[in-house]
Amino acid sequence: MQTAIVIPCLDEEASLMRTCLSLGFHADAAPSQTMLILVDNGSTDNTMAVMREIRRRHMSVVLVGQMLERGYVPPRHLGVLLAKAFADEHGLANEEILILQADADTVYDNNYLPTMKAAAIAAPQDLIEGVARADDAFLGAYPGYHDCCALADTAVSRFAVAEAEEVVIDDKVAGYRLSEYVRWGGHRREFNAQGDEIHAETSRLFIRAKTLGAGRTRAGDAFAYPSRRKILADPLAAFASCGFPREQAWRARWATDHPAGLPLDAFDCAHPATDLVGAVFVRQVHFLILYALLPIRVQLALGRCDGASVLRSPLGRLLEEVSIDAEALRTQPGRLFEAFFALADLRPQLFADCISQGPLPPSSTIAWAI
Repeated sequence: MQTAIVIPCLDEEASLMRTCLSLGFHADAAPSQTMLILVDNGSTDNTMAVMREIRRRHMSVVLVGQMLERGYVPPRHLGVLLAKAFADEHGLANEEILILQADADTVYDNNYLPTMKAAAIAAPQDLIEGVARADDAFLGAYPGYHDCCALADTAVSRFAVAEAEEVVIDDKVAGYRLSEYVRWGGHRREFNAQGDEIHAETSRLFIRAKTLGAGRTRAGDAFAYPSRRKILADPLAAFASCGFPREQAWRARWATDHPAGLPLDAFDCAHPATDLVGAVFVRQVHFLILYALLPIRVQLALGRCDGASVLRSPLGRLLEEVSIDAEALRTQPGRLFEAFFALADLRPQLFADCISQGPLPPSSTIAWAI
């Protein structure tokens, strides 16, 4: 099976070479039956020079593209189109091409490629997902941040679906056959009612895939170590959103409400139940939406779970507020994300009741709401 690794690049001069080296593209060697597709997305630094150097070293297996339309979807989609053009030129069927998404600021383990390939061969119709981890250096430097995340999540982890039923996919460790990508309809841009782009493009791709019978296979030994630059840039927002890429309006509102933010090392001496009560509530709401409400509502739409028993569960009131059918999932899965986030904006008390069977946090912390 021919593998195509697609990496969108936007101002990745400092990290791109290291990422490519971690994927096996060394000065004098490249992985067998593997090509690298680098797509610039309008970089203003020396990213293009780094891309050209990588191509110079591996002329036959490195493709370079450019997509000036900014965003997550356009460069990812162009990369897949370049892989398809390569397949057509070399007489390869779409079923023979494995697409692996990668990020330009992530270091991949030595076993990442063979593990992802093996998982894809074993589950040809599934989306394959590796495992993104924080590296030991970051964990050692900021243990409090991860402790606070774990403590906040523990209170709502009982609501989470089984891993096999999750629908939120980590873009940087995802893979699929080209034939399936085409069948699923490819990456598509979606916008909410306010005109903001809905992100999580691979999660939305997977929801559409599920409507066509695809599953999710975890390649449990395919490890990747992403940079923590988004956490470093705004630790409090990353904590509150569970690291999910919220739309522009949410990020702008959060920045307005919390202009001072919170230094990353402040989490080392913070206690979630007292010092971070508002942010913990917002994180728990995100957790419920991403790992319970979204996947359960997808299962309900596809008729794959007992609706009556689900609606009698503690999540029932929340699930009743959002309705979507299988056809809408196939065409606009982003509407499901939009609907649950809007519900959190409008009726946070429903989430508070579900989490603790009690009132919202004190009025002084209501500004932390979604």
